[in-house]
Amino acid sequence: MSPTIRVAILAIALLANPVHADWKSFFHGDPPPFVKAPPPKQLARVSTAPGVQPDPQVESFLRAFADALMAREGSMIVPRLSERYTVDGAPDDAKASDFMVQAIGKMPGPERIVIRSVEASGGTRIAKTEFHFGPDNMKLKTFRFDADGKLLESDLFSLRRG
Repeated sequence: MSPTIRVAILAIALLANPVHADWKSFFHGDPPPFVKAPPPKQLARVSTAPGVQPDPQVESFLRAFADALMAREGSMIVPRLSERYTVDGAPDDAKASDFMVQAIGKMPGPERIVIRSVEASGGTRIAKTEFHFGPDNMKLKTFRFDADGKLLESDLFSLRRG
């Protein structure tokens, strides 16, 4: 059989039964499997600082967030994300909610979450919180919610490239 006929048969065989793979995985291989961190030792207590008007929607979101962290199940928080939820630095073709799900599977769980302030502006509310990870480890976090109490954005985590 001549080489030309062999090439023609091979080309027909490849076109008739295409290989189902994408170029990215072909060149870079499959990504490593997602491994969740162990759950926190305790469920984070959510409270409002003295003198701050309680906001039931913000408290409800943060309690659901604490529950999701404890279970290491990010899908629990997805219904509480706005359709307009964004993550700073995320690629345009990525779903921001996927990053939240991954973050909940990995991020350390705080012992306490204290709501320091809630400010309304137009149709949004901005909640400033303290995440306490121990006696000497506190981080300030900001959340922006829509009028329905769904999360629009936060500084809970940042994306690292590379």
